[in-house]
Amino acid sequence: MDNNNTDNIDFVEGDPIPYSRLNVLSQYIRDMYFEITNEGELQYDFTLPAQQGVNKVILHKMRIALLGYREEFAEVPNFAQRLRRMCTDHFRNKQAIFRRDPAVQANINCRHRRRSRKEKKLARRRRMLAHHRTSLEEEFPAIGMNVLLSNKYMSDEESDGEDPLTRPISVLRPSYRSDNANRFLEKLDQLHVASVRVRRHQGNKMPRSVTLVERPVPEELPRWMKQ
Repeated sequence: MDNNNTDNIDFVEGDPIPYSRLNVLSQYIRDMYFEITNEGELQYDFTLPAQQGVNKVILHKMRIALLGYREEFAEVPNFAQRLRRMCTDHFRNKQAIFRRDPAVQANINCRHRRRSRKEKKLARRRRMLAHHRTSLEEEFPAIGMNVLLSNKYMSDEESDGEDPLTRPISVLRPSYRSDNANRFLEKLDQLHVASVRVRRHQGNKMPRSVTLVERPVPEELPRWMKQ
């Protein structure tokens, strides 16, 4: 959990709400931010205001989830408004930390780009499977094709690859994937590239280098997809 106690817990002199209760709510906000940014792979963009872009999305998710604690904080008047203000304070405190270290946002932007490419590639592969399933089943076992097309089985990227002409993307490929599984995914990518070239007359895709990495072998994958 993100236990960095830098958040303004919105306590003022004479506040009817005990300091300890606000501290608990502040911890809930930090925990919810940790859950959203790790499971949903979202991150604040500190170059934008609190209510713009991805920041608005994250703060909305936090508030909707934390409104479920309304009864636990029944003594807090205008709980929804207080929660909104405290969530915004959470963003602003982290933004202040970022402004002391701009490299933080550069790392966040890098993760955003990687995640976006990963999600787009997965969507393309699913479309190609839907369009070419019959021909693919003539070349590969039919069982489990949809299972492999999940975000958790996608190869990770090690490098950012913003300049693909000079810096190829380094792909971290799970070592448990069989040659057949790799050929299946490459076939989907080739089908997409071929369709794009027909429509847009595009050239080759980004250069990349592949590195095998050890990952736990998923039991749910069919045998033909595993070494």
